[in-house]
Amino acid sequence: MSDVLTIQQASEQCGVNPVTLRAWERRYGLLKPERTAKGHRRYRSAEVEQIRRIVHWVEKGVPISQVASLLSGEQEPQQAVDNSQPWAQARQDALHALETMNVRRLEQLINRLLADYSHGQVIRELTDPLREQLTGSASLSAHLALLDAVLTQKWAARALSLSPRRREFGWLLMPVGDALPALELAMVLQRPLWCLQRDVEMDALAALLADRQPCGVLWVMDHWPSASQRQRLWSQPSLPWPAACWGRVVEAPPAAVTRLTGDRQAVAEQLLALETMNPEASMATVDDNGGNP
Repeated sequence: MSDVLTIQQASEQCGVNPVTLRAWERRYGLLKPERTAKGHRRYRSAEVEQIRRIVHWVEKGVPISQVASLLSGEQEPQQAVDNSQPWAQARQDALHALETMNVRRLEQLINRLLADYSHGQVIRELTDPLREQLTGSASLSAHLALLDAVLTQKWAARALSLSPRRREFGWLLMPVGDALPALELAMVLQRPLWCLQRDVEMDALAALLADRQPCGVLWVMDHWPSASQRQRLWSQPSLPWPAACWGRVVEAPPAAVTRLTGDRQAVAEQLLALETMNPEASMATVDDNGGNP
């Protein structure tokens, strides 16, 4: 790990959105990164470890407002963990917003949580269990459809901001079936990527990426494609870029496509390993997160 990281690099290493890192610094005083002459944040190893400590407590259910007292030793860990978590109430509030078709209230709730917690944690603690609850009831199918529509629109807008810059390595996420799983994965990855909302044939994909190197392709599957679909998606015996698939993979993919396993965070780690095998993945990176200090 480099001794000094940009906010984007710290975000990718720790799995925390740059927006959240700024909130932890400005609203809660949990971080104190150095600044360049132009005002860009720089994170040394001690600050990165501080981010990881914050993530550790937040993922244990400690409200972000109480993390500072834990880090300073003013509060006992068990006492903080026993405090009520925001997620049960958030799920109840989200369900009420869906029942009343109050999309604005639902979006405000999600935005409020994203100010303090990572996209991955909001998905894992709020939307995943909420979707599971709604999926289990036929009478709530309309609520599920509304939730999926809101999430698809919200995550798609965020995914656009993750587009790689020129000569920066990026993954192209392509859904096979519903686009939402690919968009949710993009929110957890929070790294340079494109996220399509439908699959394309191999010839069209090759033409799209012909002048865009370096890159990799990841198919995100909510179902295993039929034989004709597999032929359309994977018609070439070898591929000019790293390629992988993840999701409902019930058979072995072609030899040129790496099968990824585990949850979304596990996929992030496996993609990083694939990048290290690609010599072009270490090419030029940007100075900061979109120039925003």
